[in-house]
Amino acid sequence: MARELLYVANLAPSLDETLLRELFGEYGEVAAIEFGAHRLTGESYALVQMTVEKNATQAYHGLNGRRIDDHCLAVSYPEIDLTRALLPKQRKIAEAIAAELGETEEKPLRMINAMVLLCGTSFAQAIANEAKEIESAGGLTTSDGERQRTLGGIFFYLARHRMPDEMRKIIYNRKGKLPLLGKETPLINPTP
Repeated sequence: MARELLYVANLAPSLDETLLRELFGEYGEVAAIEFGAHRLTGESYALVQMTVEKNATQAYHGLNGRRIDDHCLAVSYPEIDLTRALLPKQRKIAEAIAAELGETEEKPLRMINAMVLLCGTSFAQAIANEAKEIESAGGLTTSDGERQRTLGGIFFYLARHRMPDEMRKIIYNRKGKLPLLGKETPLINPTP
C-alpha cells in the first residue's frame, strides 16, 4: 500500500495547487497534486503524493486540523487497509475521543474506532478539537434547525464529508462494521 499518498479535504477556496504544494512542501518534496470533487456533495478534495513515506506521515500529523481561511484541513490516507486492527495506543485515543464527546452507545463507539483505524488518530483528534471549538462558540443545529447537535453529533457531522467515499461508507453506512473475510466484525465492545 502506497503510504506516500494523502487525501486532503475541507479545502479553503483560496487553496490552489501552488499554495497546497507550498504547505505540504514544508514536510518534504511533493511529487504530484490532483484535485477532485465528491460525486454526491461536489465538495473539493486533493490527493497529494509525497516522494517519501516518512514525509507523508509527517505532513499527515502536522497538517491535520491546520486552519486555512476558517477551514480546518482534514488529512487521511485514501486507501483502506482492512488487514490490521487497532493498536493499543489507537484504542486509547479512540476511547479518549469517545469520552470527550460523551459517546457511550455501541454504534457511535464502533464508528469512532473505525474512524481512528481507517482515517488515523490525527484525523479523528483534529475533528474532535474542531467540534469542541464549535460547541464552545454556540454549537451547531441539525439540518432542519429543530435542535442543537450534541458534541458527538457535531463531530460526526464534520467528519462525514472529510474522508474518502469508501471509508465513509464503512463508518457511516455500515455503522463502523468492518468487512473482514466476509464477516461483520465490530471493533470494540461498548463500555459498561
